[in-house]
Amino acid sequence: MKRWLLLTLAIIVVSATMLIAVRQYIISLPPALAPHSGLLRIPNSAYKYHLCTEAMAFAHALPSNPYKTDYTFQDPFRPASDTIIPYLLSYNLQTQTVDFNVEIIIAQVGTFHDVIAQVHELDGISVILPDRQNHLQHSDIPQFIVSSLNSGQPTILDYTCPEQWVWKANT
Repeated sequence: MKRWLLLTLAIIVVSATMLIAVRQYIISLPPALAPHSGLLRIPNSAYKYHLCTEAMAFAHALPSNPYKTDYTFQDPFRPASDTIIPYLLSYNLQTQTVDFNVEIIIAQVGTFHDVIAQVHELDGISVILPDRQNHLQHSDIPQFIVSSLNSGQPTILDYTCPEQWVWKANT
């Protein structure tokens, strides 16, 4: 009888120890990655790629602005379309650069707002997207290029053609 009691007690102690160890392991795991997005400036990107469309970005333009800067393309990781909408925030006369707020609408994932500052004329902007495992991916070919900057004038954006984009891990 004592043997069965000792054996039962030993099994309870071993089980409790294993449960505590598993709980500690689960607590120590990093949290699941939440989807997010980003922007990457690629200097001097003009004249290197085929261009598909042109848009004009006005400083502090309202959503009702008839000149649309939005661009919709096939999501490289999901059977859906994504949209990027660059909004010109400001022009810095001293540095001759612009700042953009870019709305990134990733279908089936969410909408993100990223700011990129001190973009020069002829720089490209590459959008960083999450793949299906929420690992960030970008294309070496920027999605749009700032082709013309003029103080007090709209900034001209040129969108590259999606068939040129090759997505790879963001390192």
